[in-house]
Amino acid sequence: MDSSETNTKPANGTTQDPLSPQHQVHSPNEPLIAREDLQPSELPRSGGSRFHEEVAGEQGKNAFNFERPLDVKPTQAGVARGGQEDLPMGKASFLDKVIGKAEKVIGKATHNDDMHEAGELREAGGKKAVIGEAHALHD
Repeated sequence: MDSSETNTKPANGTTQDPLSPQHQVHSPNEPLIAREDLQPSELPRSGGSRFHEEVAGEQGKNAFNFERPLDVKPTQAGVARGGQEDLPMGKASFLDKVIGKAEKVIGKATHNDDMHEAGELREAGGKKAVIGEAHALHD
């Protein structure tokens, strides 16, 4: 038997992937290893992901301090294309909410900021908010 075949068949006779983690069952009288001398900030962490690095770099961003796609700007009543204050408040129908959610998801998945923003506007303020004829509530 060569080394690649070791630990591939557990005692119950089922086959196991040699790359899967091996677990050790501890007996009740065997203490678990605890590192009480470490602070939470010193605990080993996984490498993280690109997403977490990007989000950490964007702390403090909101509708008032960064440029949004589709020339959407905050107003007293919410947000509107071009930041126009004299527009009525838009009301999203059920279909607007469904279409808006789909646009948001597709825009996020394809990294299309304009489509994502249009989806947010449509979901909150309806079709008129997307074409610039109404406000949308800012979430």
